[in-house]
Amino acid sequence: MAEAKSQKEDPFDYGQEFLFGVTKATNGGFISGGFFRYSFKKSDRIFQTLGLELANIRHPQERRRPSPSIFGTPFYEGKEKYLISTRLMYGYDFLLFKKAEQKGVQINGVLIGGPTIGLISPYLLRSEGGNLITYSQFINVPGSNTIAGPAGYFSGLDQMEVALGANLRASLLFEFGSFKSKITGFEVGFLAEIFGREIELVPTSTKNYNFYPAAFVSILFGSRK
Repeated sequence: MAEAKSQKEDPFDYGQEFLFGVTKATNGGFISGGFFRYSFKKSDRIFQTLGLELANIRHPQERRRPSPSIFGTPFYEGKEKYLISTRLMYGYDFLLFKKAEQKGVQINGVLIGGPTIGLISPYLLRSEGGNLITYSQFINVPGSNTIAGPAGYFSGLDQMEVALGANLRASLLFEFGSFKSKITGFEVGFLAEIFGREIELVPTSTKNYNFYPAAFVSILFGSRK
């Protein structure tokens, strides 16, 4: 009887969660990045969480413009660097509102953070003549060919730099679904990220940053056991 009563009062009848998701942040693209999180039970209403996220960060003044080349593709005018943030995360999920049996919405408060490894690589452009150049090279070198579009992220990997930093986020996680072993839902919140140095994503801008705050929304799915 005591065991049955304990199980009935326990809001979690599982001990682990595995979450995957994609994120849209105000300082990223249409899909800013993706993440994986693993959580394990610490008490009736608290889970301890470990995670990893990869996200693209953009400068507020990046502006996309069409290529003047007939067969060209759009590019970001003035942009000279990619910044991919690799976030290691540690923290807690707090159960705020429990989902009713086989239905309803469960709401968790999430507070996680940790070190960041910023991967910085050149944003290279393709000219009509087939050369790979930066935007500053294009505007400063007389007789440069017309820009045909971006060369792609992997074209500058051999020139990659690393910037170390830290991240912290606070959010609300809304979980739906009728099966306790499956997780579907979304998460909304705020993220603050700081690096040890200023990163010149757009050198022609009046200001570049080492601190990147953002609001975000994530679509997530996963499982528990």
